[in-house]
Parts: sequence; structure tokens; C-alpha cells
Amino acid sequence: MNAVEVLNIEEAGPDYVRLRDAKTEVRVTFADDETFSKEESAAFFRPLQGKPAAISVDGPFFIAVDFFRDRFDGSLKVIPFNFAIASVERS
Repeated sequence: MNAVEVLNIEEAGPDYVRLRDAKTEVRVTFADDETFSKEESAAFFRPLQGKPAAISVDGPFFIAVDFFRDRFDGSLKVIPFNFAIASVERS
């Protein structure tokens, strides 16, 4: 089980996505892979600006835009997307 934090999708640039809340800002710069270009990965987030996203705090990095609270134990269940990542900057 990975710990996650939930941030809002603030901005989707040409090859990055910026996530933030009141205390934290995270900029994720994408890389090209065999399936998608870095520009295509960033474009995935443009229609989702203003919506929440969960990112991993420990373990392999991922971004999840599909998540829900388990009705039995209240834990947050996420469906991660594994994008090719060039860098993750936190501030």
C-alpha cells in the first residue's frame, strides 16, 4: 500500500503538469516513451484542470485521477496512471 497526497491540477503546460494545494506545489515534467510523447502526456491533463489528482508520496511515482473512498474502511483507493516522467519538483 502506498501513501498518497491529493492536490488540484493547477496547470497543464506543453510537457508538464503542475499540481498544488494551499501548502504544496508539485511540477511533473513528462518524458517521451514508446507509447506517448511528453506533449501527449501533458495534454491528457488539460481537460482536468481544476480537478483533484492523487500522487504517490512513497514508492514508485504515479498520478491518479480516478480514486474513491472505500465504503467499509474509509481508505482512499486509487487507480494509478504510470506516465514516463523526466522530473518531479516539489516546493
